[in-house]
Amino acid sequence: MTTVQILRSWWRVRYPVYLLGLVVGMVMMWLPFKTSQDSDAWESRLRVDGVQVQAVVNEFVHKRRNSNTMHLRYEFAGAQRQAEVGCWEVCLPAGSAVRIWVNPDDPEDFVTDFGVLSGHRGRLQGVVGAACLVLSGSMALAVIARLHQRRRERRQRDWQRQQREQRQRQFSNARGGTKRKPSRRRPHQD
Repeated sequence: MTTVQILRSWWRVRYPVYLLGLVVGMVMMWLPFKTSQDSDAWESRLRVDGVQVQAVVNEFVHKRRNSNTMHLRYEFAGAQRQAEVGCWEVCLPAGSAVRIWVNPDDPEDFVTDFGVLSGHRGRLQGVVGAACLVLSGSMALAVIARLHQRRRERRQRDWQRQQREQRQRQFSNARGGTKRKPSRRRPHQD
């Protein structure tokens, strides 16, 4: 097998895999949206069923350009607790007071007054969603490239067939159209 034949067979095998990757990537892109809806519903539920507590911003940490963190300290059920909250929209300086609603079943689970849930909820789903977006985009490009390659190959085969037919016509016309020398024999006269 030549290299071209190997590559063509490799594309034929991978073509269904590319389509499957495209479909899986598009289906999995809903995960960040679903997580966002679930987080909004959980925030509403904590505001209704949670215990309201006063927290204090213990420390403000500036990590990167868009990634800042506040460390909160609060007391719940007679114990001092600490938690970190990402701050993207609202960042308070150290010593500021914040109202939070704590889940009575899990004291580490709370929502702040400005609508941020504790912990790193949704980060993994966001990464999975972004990865699936990249997956589906690359699979879509692979499928489009494969279709474009097939179209180019079909055009090339058609062009080669036309060239072959044209050469055959020229060859057959050249042989059929030659004139023969007239015979020098005399026809029989009766």
